Amino acid sequence: MKHQVNEKNVHPSAVIAEAVTMGNETTIGAGAIVGAGVSIGENCQIGTGVIIEANTRVEDNCVLEPGVIIGKDVTIGHHTKIGMGARVTNKVTIGSGSIIKIGEIILKDMIYKMVFKRGAWIYREDSLDHKNEE
Repeated sequence: MKHQVNEKNVHPSAVIAEAVTMGNETTIGAGAIVGAGVSIGENCQIGTGVIIEANTRVEDNCVLEPGVIIGKDVTIGHHTKIGMGARVTNKVTIGSGSIIKIGEIILKDMIYKMVFKRGAWIYREDSLDHKNEE
């Protein structure tokens, strides 16, 4: 169940804007910045120095490693892992179960369960459970 930010799971140096909701067992690391209207699900790990801009939704069981920057109005599906230093631009949707490798820049929606590495999809599983590995 979501509630207002639980201070015991937020590092004292993190900056959390107004109207942020955060699920149970979610932690926010040192120096993280979370914008207004952000919703973070349960059991998420928001790493050191992560920036999440306004009106973004992070669903349950996500991991945002240190240095990740998430733009405005982004949706990140549950069980997604975003590697250290990766960037996601404004208004992008990341499908559930996706993995974004270290340092990648995401400019377009990832509507399937995908793995993104070196500027290309290296694995994709669509809604019909068809798998495509390159």
